[in-house]
Amino acid sequence: MTRFVQRNQDSRNTLTALKKYIFHARLTLGFWPLGGHAWASDQGLSFDRDIRPILSDNCFHCHGPDAKKRKAKLRLDTKEGILTDLGGYAPVKPGDPAKSELFARISSSDPDERMPPPDSNRNLSAKEINLLKEWIAGGAKWTGHWTKKVHPIDFLVETRLKTEKFKPTPRADRKTLIRRLSLDLAGLPPTLEQIDAFLADEKPGAWERLVDRTLDSPAYGERMAWDWLAAARYADTNGYQGDRERSMWPWRDWVVKAFNENLPYDKFTIWQLAGDLLPDATQEQILATGFNRNHMINGEGGRIAEENRVEYVFDMTETMGTLWMGLTLLCARCHDHKFDPLTQREYYELNAFFNQTPVNGGGGDPFSKPVLQAGSSAQNEEIARMNAE
Repeated sequence: MTRFVQRNQDSRNTLTALKKYIFHARLTLGFWPLGGHAWASDQGLSFDRDIRPILSDNCFHCHGPDAKKRKAKLRLDTKEGILTDLGGYAPVKPGDPAKSELFARISSSDPDERMPPPDSNRNLSAKEINLLKEWIAGGAKWTGHWTKKVHPIDFLVETRLKTEKFKPTPRADRKTLIRRLSLDLAGLPPTLEQIDAFLADEKPGAWERLVDRTLDSPAYGERMAWDWLAAARYADTNGYQGDRERSMWPWRDWVVKAFNENLPYDKFTIWQLAGDLLPDATQEQILATGFNRNHMINGEGGRIAEENRVEYVFDMTETMGTLWMGLTLLCARCHDHKFDPLTQREYYELNAFFNQTPVNGGGGDPFSKPVLQAGSSAQNEEIARMNAE
């Protein structure tokens, strides 16, 4: 039997708090439209595409979310800040660039007045200045951060295709379709037998039946697990010095099984982040929390144990943020995030959920306590059979 690295069990209150924090944050579905002015011609300027990048690149460093770096107590990364009353004038007066201090500063020829200042090594192009002017004149419409909303992808793609006068690609032939489907869902080219069976199926619903057969294949879960394992920093070695072995493959097999069994996404989330804190947690739910043990293990006797442990907690926090919140949390270790909507305080609130592990890098190879005994499905079935006898 193979033993499996696992974290300790702690207060059940942690699970409730973590669920609230994660699920009250809106999940990310990112879409970055292609370049070009007014890509959605019936909507004019896009704040997310045309305006926010200009402000982010040139203004947020001094007038953004980081309170310690903010100049003149002026904040331009929020709607409230950009419309605030500065004593008779405002950074932006919707519909009137001439009465907008932001436009006056970016278009000024006086180096003492011009923004960004010359010593910032940032400079707005004439096109960017005109875009900001057009945006203000059009009412200075503001939309929330793109990571906090979901785009109707099909509508956006169709709109862009019409704008560019592109026509959708003609329907592919059946040989091409089965190859695309198999590579996308199973990571393997179709066999000759699979191709022949699909081509011979001329009854209505042949495509749906092919999709169902592909989804029912064990290869589907193996293919879907690729990206998740990579993002979750899965490895069967420790990552330092000699890169010694670790037994993480049971968690990998659990991920494959979860995809093949179509485990609901809420359970997929809760089990990996805090499955061991569920009431009467099962072996499978505890195994799922191997997600939290994919960090590198040093094993070097001379390194400071607490330094090791804190690095592991950082890794747990930031990997969770990337996978479930679509945000790069790393920057907020040291200051309020300059681009993503996250404060330093919020970072350490998230960090506190994970700051309970006793793992410090010590222990033997390939096991570093705490551990969980686990095995393959065949091994577990054989044990159950023998216990029954």
